[in-house]
Amino acid sequence: MSYKQFIQELEDDVSPVEAQSRYEGYKSEYITTQKKAYFDLHKNEDWLRNKYHPTNLENVIERRNELARTTANDFFLKLQSGDLDIGPGLTGSAVSKSGNNSSKNLDAVEGDGKKGKHGKGSDDSYYAASKAHPVSSEVRRIRIDIEQAQVLIRKLDSEKGIENNVLSSSDHEKSDRDKSHGSVGPIVIIQGSSTVKGLEGAELLDTLVTYLWRIHGVDYYGMSETNEPKGLRHVKADARTYNGASSNGAEWENKLDSFWQDRIQGQDPLEMLKGKEKIDGAATEVLDPYVRKIRDEKYGWKYGCGAKGCTKLFHAAEFVQKHLKLKHADLVVDLTSKVREDIYFENYMNDPKAPGGTPIMQQPAPRGKGRQRPPIESRLRDERGNHRFDRNVDSPKRDGSGENPDDPIYDSFGDPAMHGAFPPDIPAPPVLMPVPGAGPLGPFIPAPPEVAMHMLRDQGAPPPIEPTGGPHPRKAGTGGGPSMRGPSPIFGAPSPHHMHDPRRIRSYQDLDAPEDEVTVMDYRSL
Repeated sequence: MSYKQFIQELEDDVSPVEAQSRYEGYKSEYITTQKKAYFDLHKNEDWLRNKYHPTNLENVIERRNELARTTANDFFLKLQSGDLDIGPGLTGSAVSKSGNNSSKNLDAVEGDGKKGKHGKGSDDSYYAASKAHPVSSEVRRIRIDIEQAQVLIRKLDSEKGIENNVLSSSDHEKSDRDKSHGSVGPIVIIQGSSTVKGLEGAELLDTLVTYLWRIHGVDYYGMSETNEPKGLRHVKADARTYNGASSNGAEWENKLDSFWQDRIQGQDPLEMLKGKEKIDGAATEVLDPYVRKIRDEKYGWKYGCGAKGCTKLFHAAEFVQKHLKLKHADLVVDLTSKVREDIYFENYMNDPKAPGGTPIMQQPAPRGKGRQRPPIESRLRDERGNHRFDRNVDSPKRDGSGENPDDPIYDSFGDPAMHGAFPPDIPAPPVLMPVPGAGPLGPFIPAPPEVAMHMLRDQGAPPPIEPTGGPHPRKAGTGGGPSMRGPSPIFGAPSPHHMHDPRRIRSYQDLDAPEDEVTVMDYRSL
């Protein structure tokens, strides 16, 4: 849940600092639980094992290094031929042949700071890419980034077995005259089949960061390294739009330099995921039973390999350990499988960008909200269902509640079931009762349900009534009254199936009642 939703569940006396601390703990625990569930669901799938399992990472690293060497060779060939596109994408999108005049190339680079003559980057991709801090376009910063990028390239090339990289070596022997004429750092000489080209300044830096992105998956200005680079890398700011004023330039520079210095002095991230030291330590313990100590009368104590079918003898136990790891790798993998699975789980859980680690925001359930009450129209609707026995075929239909349409509104006289259709907060509507002495056709007056029930009990229950479609159906033309048997009460009570729709009546006027004589009954005296 969000922070706003979380604090609504806390006590009122919790301070904001404590609430924030509790929320961080809740979020960490929630993400951990979510990642564990995700891991248990996908841990046997190859794509996840290739990212985190130490056994699979052996082949992954080997394939990665081979791909890097192949891609680097293609990069150098395009660089020498002048066909290299130094745009922010992974592949060239707009390739342009270069000329032999390197001074024009440098002028073009220093003019806009975003593309070189030897391979113009696509303007569309440049403007679509994320921009680094504006201070990145300063001449001073460009020189620092060139030197740092070259050191980083040498580090990454050594990890992947790339040799003879011309970009990682620079010609530092430059005269003061060259420096006074606008040179901004090291110069890299590119010798092609028919051209000799010098790279320096912004053009050299763009080439270096392009190499880092396409060969090593390093987004230099984005401060990230990935084995699966996608999209566009960050690019340095346009020198033409930078006016020299920056609010947090020093902070950004410190962050950039410290990030890449840690990588230069550190290890390959994939090699660290292999957990070699932990596996070797566990292997030493589990392989001890496979080191056999043998007494030789001529040479003294010998140490033999305890693997199945192996009869090798060695002078020391450590040689047997080494032999087992080299010649019986399958045995070592089986014996250290538990440790490898633990490393697999730790690698996944320790990766903040691991799949399944993004919190899924849950919509909170309404607090104290039960079943919603239907609108007033539905609450006042007849609960007997859609089917009405006395309803005309052409009359409009009403939605029922889904109950049995054959259930009458009264279970028996005096039973409060007739009030079940109305909630407690809605009073039951009055019931039309015939005036004493009137026939079954009226006139009627409205009376409260309690009074009506009392009157019906005093007069006795009505005889059985058979609705239309029963054993004795009504015949057409015989009138709308029900068929009645046995002695009739003093007045005819309307059939339950012919009751008026039980909704509140605001006013009533009997147009058929005689105007000169109307008997008024005070039902409160009953």
